[in-house]
Amino acid sequence: MDYRNYLAQRIFPNFTDVVVAYIEQHPDDFRLLYDLIYDNDITIAWRAAWCCEKVFEKHPEMLSGKTDELINFVMRQTHSGMRRILLSVLLNMPLPEQFPVAFMDFCYERILDRNEKVAVQSLCIKIVYKLCLLEPALYSELQAVLESIELYYSSPAIKSCVCNTLKKIRDKNW
Repeated sequence: MDYRNYLAQRIFPNFTDVVVAYIEQHPDDFRLLYDLIYDNDITIAWRAAWCCEKVFEKHPEMLSGKTDELINFVMRQTHSGMRRILLSVLLNMPLPEQFPVAFMDFCYERILDRNEKVAVQSLCIKIVYKLCLLEPALYSELQAVLESIELYYSSPAIKSCVCNTLKKIRDKNW
């Protein structure tokens, strides 16, 4: 399959399903698709990331060993759609062995940025919570940040994510 040309065409229902099915039949092709997330054409890159996300949902092993690479890549993204997809994948990947301080800072910046998309903010809250598993002492910092968010002005999704995360933090046995 010529992935670049396929990703360049108009999307349709089940657009990603075609790619996922093809990758399942030709798993060695996954690298060709994955490399397109770095394409200079943001439409191609975003659609490639979207397809990779769908492949990852069924076959997480295909992104094995890519956590650090994806962390570095997402922190350079300016396209919010790409950020959302990459953060969604990272949330479901195993934690990195080395604590990613810069990535945690990146997530905190997205959480507190009122101009950031709600999905990105919510994913960053969930990722920071997950990163706290590596350093449980950081739960108190996350709790302080989340308690500082003015929920009155927040979307229902952010309110829900903040409240659910705060509940999980409070329910932890320190």
